[in-house]
Amino acid sequence: MRYPWILFDADDTLFDFKRSARHALAQTLEDHKIEASETHFQIYETINHEVWLAFERLEITATELRKIRFERFLEVIGEYRDPLELNRYYLNLLSKTRFMLDGAIDLVESLHQKNYRMGLITNGLKEVQRPRIAQAKMDKYFEVIVVSDEIGVSKPHKGFFEYTYVEMGRPDKAEVIVVGDSLNSDIQGGINFGVDTCWFNPRGATNLTDHQPTYQIQKLDELWEIL
Repeated sequence: MRYPWILFDADDTLFDFKRSARHALAQTLEDHKIEASETHFQIYETINHEVWLAFERLEITATELRKIRFERFLEVIGEYRDPLELNRYYLNLLSKTRFMLDGAIDLVESLHQKNYRMGLITNGLKEVQRPRIAQAKMDKYFEVIVVSDEIGVSKPHKGFFEYTYVEMGRPDKAEVIVVGDSLNSDIQGGINFGVDTCWFNPRGATNLTDHQPTYQIQKLDELWEIL
């Protein structure tokens, strides 16, 4: 095996986060008498992305994130609701989703059968990620599952990967590869920690950052060519 250890990002790498988030958001808005329109979806997704980037830069805490994103969303669309209540309701619905990207389950099952050792590394919130992983019955495949909200540090910061590395039993870094869709959190984090990286880029986006992955794939099953 070239890489006996594979560290997978969760959302938008194995889990279909956009589908899950839209499903939960639509139900949240409808149940709170707010129009579940495409415009509202796009406004929320833009705000949520900006807030998560601020969290990854350590500019806000996870507690602040839970409030700020819906606070800003409600302000933009001109609705008055309790942002914490909307967030709680949304996260509860999101935690029950189990949508996976095409090929994700087959890939992980095959890797497990071939005795690859795997970890799941995510910047998600603990009350969402743990139930979603269990709902999808994916936890049985991963020796290590690290959720940023549980350890107090997120990708791409070195502390996240140091924690993961200890949980893995400190293998040779040359035998570890990080696979993820985010150039900022997954690829930058892996590079900074000194391991090879694989950018999952299903849309064929152009890399406009300084983060240069070791490999790039557009379909999950292309990972076999690397391994």
